Amino acid sequence: MVLLLGLPLVVAALRQAACAGTGWEGRAPLWRQCGSPLFASLVDDGAGRGLVAFLRGGTDLDVPVLRGVVTSGLASLAPGGGLAGQRWVLVLWMLLAAVLLVGLVLAVGTAAGHPLADPVALALSPVLALTVLLSVELVPLTLAVVAVWAWGRGRVVLAGVLAGVSVLGGPLPLLVLLAMALVPPRGVEDAVRRMLVTVGVTLLVLVGPVAALDLGLLLRPVQAWLSDGAGPGAPWFVPALAQHPLGAPVVAGFATSGMLVAAALAVVVSRRSPRPPVADVVLVGLVVAMLTAPALPPLVALWLVPFVALAGVPWRDHLVWAGAEVVHAVALFTWLGAATDPGHGLPAGWYATALALRLVALGRIGWVVWARATWGVPASAPTAPSPAGAAASWGHPPTTGTLGRLPIEHPVDISTGGVGDTAYPPVTERP
Repeated sequence: MVLLLGLPLVVAALRQAACAGTGWEGRAPLWRQCGSPLFASLVDDGAGRGLVAFLRGGTDLDVPVLRGVVTSGLASLAPGGGLAGQRWVLVLWMLLAAVLLVGLVLAVGTAAGHPLADPVALALSPVLALTVLLSVELVPLTLAVVAVWAWGRGRVVLAGVLAGVSVLGGPLPLLVLLAMALVPPRGVEDAVRRMLVTVGVTLLVLVGPVAALDLGLLLRPVQAWLSDGAGPGAPWFVPALAQHPLGAPVVAGFATSGMLVAAALAVVVSRRSPRPPVADVVLVGLVVAMLTAPALPPLVALWLVPFVALAGVPWRDHLVWAGAEVVHAVALFTWLGAATDPGHGLPAGWYATALALRLVALGRIGWVVWARATWGVPASAPTAPSPAGAAASWGHPPTTGTLGRLPIEHPVDISTGGVGDTAYPPVTERP
């Protein structure tokens, strides 16, 4: 499973090869479709100045603290400056991303309480190849997934520490924390309270020094989330394509309401009997939050990949969603390129079509999990014991469908009588 990760990583590296040769500035990244918010922050937002400059408020980064620390830390470790330094950041991030992905595959493959978990769906996900090198979003995502792994194994304190650190990477880890609180591990007393206390202590230990250095590190991401308005990928961006953009307060209100709806639906799903796994609850909340977010760039889709693997979403739905993500990413780059060359770019109407297809595919992922938790039969449901004397095949859980519920052979066809006895079926001769 770990070796399979080489395929999406190679594809992701090939997508960045053109920019690694000519740079991530100017029009070339758009036309070659290798532009990356990670490298845009290095050049435009001053993250290339290093970790010390970021902690002192010497950059214009408005990303959450954890992502800012990782981005500026990679720039500090990269030798040299300019294009050579950016290439080193790419190499360092690829190495770190490979290590994190190995940890994710191991966590998905050994997660407790997720009977449908499929690590292959993580290792070979096309969305992974599309998004893994676009930003450092993989860092808080890995912390959140490993927190779910620790939670399922009853390691409450470890889960609380990891979840607390991941919250510093953005708002989406809050839904993971909520799902863990709604689905406590079996056999662990007072697990939810202990985890929440650990999360609180972790945040106090980390947020205090950050606020002492520069309070803007905590406030700038929130202010940007509230004031930037609708961005590409979100449904609220469609009016902007029609030259009638929504106001930033309206978009922020919709996004806040979406987070509340996501939390409410997560509570509803967690109350089903039998209780669904944590990943199912997380997926429902994430899908709703992403569908109502102020902006939904391609890199955010990375958050769904490990939870789709943990929840065991069928490959058909997985690939349909991945195809929609790829189409949207290509359409986004081509639409952005139309600003400099309308004759070779994509019109706004076609980009809106690709955006709508992506939102439908994203909603399909949430619907699959919701329907399974609401009306489906859980895969972990215990099977009835086999009756005495029955064939071995009767003891296996039946497959889906009408024919799958029929036995392979009937006990009445197994004759036990002798020749001439009143056996049924009649036995008339020996073999």
